[in-house]
This record gives sequence, C-alpha cells and structure tokens, in this order.
Amino acid sequence: MSAETEQKLGALVSSATQDVSSLVRGEIALAKAELRQDVKQAATGGALFGAAAVLGVFSLIMLCFAAAYGLHATGLGLAWCWLIVAGAFLLTGGLCVLVGLSRFKRIKGAEQTRRSTGRTLEVLRRADG
Repeated sequence: MSAETEQKLGALVSSATQDVSSLVRGEIALAKAELRQDVKQAATGGALFGAAAVLGVFSLIMLCFAAAYGLHATGLGLAWCWLIVAGAFLLTGGLCVLVGLSRFKRIKGAEQTRRSTGRTLEVLRRADG
C-alpha cells in the first residue's frame, strides 16, 4: 500500500470517526430533550396528585362540618347530611385522580431517539456488511 493510499485511508477513518462521534452526541442531545418534556409531564401529574391529597386532608376537616351542618339546617337528618358531604368529596377526589392520570398518559418516552437510533444502527450494519 502506498503512502498516499494510507493517508487517504487514515483521513477516511478519521472522518468516519468524527461523523459517528457527532451522530452519537446528536442522539444523546435528542434523548435529553425528549426526557425533559416527559419529566415536566410527570411533575405536573405528580403535582396534581399532591394537590388532590392536600385538598382531601384540609378540606375534609373544615368543609365537612360546615356542609353537613348547613344541610342539617334544611331539616335533613344529620347522618344523611354527613353521607352527602362525604360522597361529594369522594367525587371531587376521583376527578383529581382522573386528571392526574391523563397527565401521566401524555408521557411518550424517547420515541424520536429510538427511531433515529434504529435508523443509525441500520445504516452502520449495512456499511459493516
């Protein structure tokens, strides 16, 4: 092999190494961007679950008494008033859980990164074989 051919081959290997390195850095950057979005969705969903818990604890203590005695003032029996109030709070808590779950379902994962990495691997396999 001549010196000129070795130089050209070395330049090609160097160029290919730089391209692969650049490609890997790009894949990592894409994965980070997608994961940031997923973390934001998870944080929002988690915050809604936290809000549901806080509302459930503090509101039940204060509002149960006020609502039950307010209903009792209409002439309804006190036990029925407490059941109505408890049912209303259960429905509100269930709604918060449904909204939180919908936020968690929006998490997509690193779809673009998987597709792009798969295409890259296919190209590298074809070039290898």
